[in-house]
Amino acid sequence: MILVDERQGSVELAPLLSSSIVCHLDYGDFAWSGKGPEGEVTIGVERKRLMDLLQSMTSGRLSGHQIIGMLDTYDWTYLLVEGLWRPDRHTGVLMRANGKGKWEAAHLGSRRFMARDIYNFFNTLTVMTGIIVVTTGNIWESAKWLESCSGWWNKGWAKHKSHTQWQKPPQFAQLTKPNLVTRMAAQLEGIGWDKARKIGERFDSVDELIQGVESEFTEVEGIGPKLAESIVRQIQGG
Repeated sequence: MILVDERQGSVELAPLLSSSIVCHLDYGDFAWSGKGPEGEVTIGVERKRLMDLLQSMTSGRLSGHQIIGMLDTYDWTYLLVEGLWRPDRHTGVLMRANGKGKWEAAHLGSRRFMARDIYNFFNTLTVMTGIIVVTTGNIWESAKWLESCSGWWNKGWAKHKSHTQWQKPPQFAQLTKPNLVTRMAAQLEGIGWDKARKIGERFDSVDELIQGVESEFTEVEGIGPKLAESIVRQIQGG
């Protein structure tokens, strides 16, 4: 169930949502509860159309008031920015699609904005505060995103596995170059990067890897007798 703030800027999306309750929210335009890693969590979404966002950036209202309230109120916070915009390919000026389907420079009075202004603002929010920024093209897309995001949060935390690749990746990305043993092990059939990394920790050199026997490979977590037999056979050219 998605809670929708009763004020303009939020309430017009209520009819587009399959399950919602219109109410008063102190902060944010939409909110719901979900399943986090340690139990129930609260999620809040602040919706801004492009020109509203630029106005809020200029006045400081978003950073100085709304964002602080959102972070204090919810466990997870999203900023949903709605509208069609792009940088001018030659000048970098921020361009927006107006009501007539034409592209024009986004401006407030005499002030024009560069695309880097909004890119940098988004990056600062994400890196410095942890707010997740999402962009949509129109109100219909915003409604679909809200329903999808709410559904995602109501799925069991341990069931989220899209971040793991089909070819058995390491559990965590590594910022250091894998050693030679790991890289060689990763070429073996049935061995992904996760098992290859563990093999690289078990054998100190390529010579040890080549001379390894099945019992040594079964000492590696995730490698059973059949896979150990296959590894030895592949190494020996069988």
